[in-house]
Amino acid sequence: MRKHAIASVCVFLWLCAPAVRAAEFPAFEAKELDPHVGNVCYAVTAADVNGDGKLDVVAVAEDAVVWYENPSWNKHVIIKNATERDNVCLQAHDIDGDGRIDFALGASWQPANTKTGGTLQWLTRTGAKDGEWRVIPIGSEPTLHRIRWGDVLGNGKKQLVVAPLQGRNTKGPNWGEGSGVRILVYSVPADPFKEPWPVEVADDSLHTTHNLQITDFNGDGKNEIIVAGWEGVFSLSRRDDGKWFKTKIGTGNQETAPFKGSSEVKVGRLKSGEQYVATIEPWHGFQVVVYTKNPAERLWSRQLIAEPVTWGHAVWCSDLDGDGDEELIIGQRDPNKDSKNGPKGPGLFVFDPELKDGKLGFVRHTIDDGGVATEDALAADLNEDGRPDLIAGGRATHNVKIYLNKGTK
Repeated sequence: MRKHAIASVCVFLWLCAPAVRAAEFPAFEAKELDPHVGNVCYAVTAADVNGDGKLDVVAVAEDAVVWYENPSWNKHVIIKNATERDNVCLQAHDIDGDGRIDFALGASWQPANTKTGGTLQWLTRTGAKDGEWRVIPIGSEPTLHRIRWGDVLGNGKKQLVVAPLQGRNTKGPNWGEGSGVRILVYSVPADPFKEPWPVEVADDSLHTTHNLQITDFNGDGKNEIIVAGWEGVFSLSRRDDGKWFKTKIGTGNQETAPFKGSSEVKVGRLKSGEQYVATIEPWHGFQVVVYTKNPAERLWSRQLIAEPVTWGHAVWCSDLDGDGDEELIIGQRDPNKDSKNGPKGPGLFVFDPELKDGKLGFVRHTIDDGGVATEDALAADLNEDGRPDLIAGGRATHNVKIYLNKGTK
């Protein structure tokens, strides 16, 4: 039986926003780009695939990678049946330096197989502008699950950071016993077509690391890796001598069994300059949690924002209403058995930061209740109007949807 974690009363959620506040939150226009991209839409991202200056939507299914051309949203296939099933994660970057977008792709997704599987490759076009896509191997790691681009080595170039789900040779249900997850940092070689990609291990002490973000968390001009796992939320930083060190930010939900800790994670920023760290807890959990810095304590304060959010599976932060505060965007994969404290779900929801009597709270807004069983979600300005729009991919619903930010009336 799941237990509710205890949270100090410092951050509040007002489910019923004052009328003036509700009127300031933008309306969103939903559009389904694809009713059935595959059995599972594992990942979505935004990238200018055809080089016309507009962000297109890219989606990953178990056996394919496809993109939807902005603004017609016509569907194009990048690859089909070209990798070991299942494809699971994807990130865009100009890897070969030819001015065109390439993609790093994780495939052979086998979450319970901690011995083999987990392929890493990149996708690039041959010859002409609309040439065929090639799949070029990079490496492999069992249960490879999430990837991000960012300069974590501090050399002015982006590296590919890879986070598997489980440590090698670990077994369920207690995935926290045995080897930790190897957080890998791959550097792009001079000739990525022919040369091996140099790789180093940023950390191998954590377990069940479900997601990560690369950001300048400390404000020192260098990027850190923010990662969530069974042990909580951590920052991984590389020192000038090449050694990595780990700093604990938050505890995670340690009161649940058999699964615990933190799952999805993103860093949000307020107009005051302060940061918050948002997570889903525990692993594949039912709680939306925010961590805020407490000058009197070593760890950040853990605050429960909403529950139940059954099988929360996406977190993103973006200033949707233009007020300087980044809203917290939450994707929910399954319906709630108990919906007395909020929407039934699954769907896509936004929690809007609001100061009340000097305390930080969050107002919940429903973007989509029941129309997408969100596996992945993000914000990006798709129509170049200066307002971030939302993109979501569904698991049980198999679909890809966008939500255009129409602003306030």
